[in-house]
Amino acid sequence: MTTAPQAVLRWRILAIICTGVVGVLATWFSATAIMPALIVEWNLSASQAAWMTNAVQVGFVVGAIGASLVNLPDIISMHRLMTASAVLAALANAALPFLGPEGAIALRFLTGMALAGVYPLTSNGWNCFRSARRRDRFRPQQRSRA
Repeated sequence: MTTAPQAVLRWRILAIICTGVVGVLATWFSATAIMPALIVEWNLSASQAAWMTNAVQVGFVVGAIGASLVNLPDIISMHRLMTASAVLAALANAALPFLGPEGAIALRFLTGMALAGVYPLTSNGWNCFRSARRRDRFRPQQRSRA
């Protein structure tokens, strides 16, 4: 049975993880937010602007398939894989303004691949958290024998 302090700690950890995931997943949409400025600054065509967005989705699919083919979450511990993936996504996103449109599309692809190392693992972690809550809720109470 989970004690009250353990339950509070578990919720605190979940809040920290969720905040971090929202921050990391913001890299997914960041280029879309600055797209009007990039179109003007880099004189992007409609096709190039679309690929700035599509490259993330394609990179995510490639990264997720690649990670599952080599069982990456089984080879590298979850927290290390998530951390490395989050840092890679942040670095790829930070480098975006320094390259031209072609390089930026490649960086957006890399961002998507990196996010494949974050999002699926957090979904799995959430399922484990929920399973533990259900298990604790339905576990019979132990009575003291005094």
